[in-house]
Amino acid sequence: MYMIKRTLLVCIFSLLLVGCSEGDIINDDFSFTAALDNCFNGDDFVFFKVDPNVDQAFSLNFTSTTFELNTVPEALTFSITLNGTSNALIYRKFDTAIDGQAYFCTSVPPGNILVTQELIASNGTVTINYVEKEQTTTEITYTRTITITNVTLLGDDIEVRQEVIEFGSDEITVPK
Repeated sequence: MYMIKRTLLVCIFSLLLVGCSEGDIINDDFSFTAALDNCFNGDDFVFFKVDPNVDQAFSLNFTSTTFELNTVPEALTFSITLNGTSNALIYRKFDTAIDGQAYFCTSVPPGNILVTQELIASNGTVTINYVEKEQTTTEITYTRTITITNVTLLGDDIEVRQEVIEFGSDEITVPK
């Protein structure tokens, strides 16, 4: 009787280990302390963060005819639906440190950098929110915060789901 119970417990435990596997689905925290930077070319915008300590970067690339980098929208909120192509959130790990401006803001990025891991969002919503910080007689300074919600990042045999990614904040000053 003891041997049957022991065999049954081993079988159940083995089934639980195999049955609970979801493949290569991982939950990761993509918040790193790198500063938020940006650039644009016409209607193509890039917000990016580069962490040189671990040679990784996060970039938010989108195309818009209504968004302006140095203007605040009337509603104080701008939303983007990620689609993996024209509106993309991309996480990359590199074999060496990169210069974010040279890598993300030039038409031909440096060719001596190897991407060792890449995850691209297949879905999700980006919200760019503006909150007034201070006001003078001639200008208003806003804190611009980028938050990404309900996102799934896909890579080679990896799927990462995040409910919220606090992408970063910067400041923008506009004339009154």
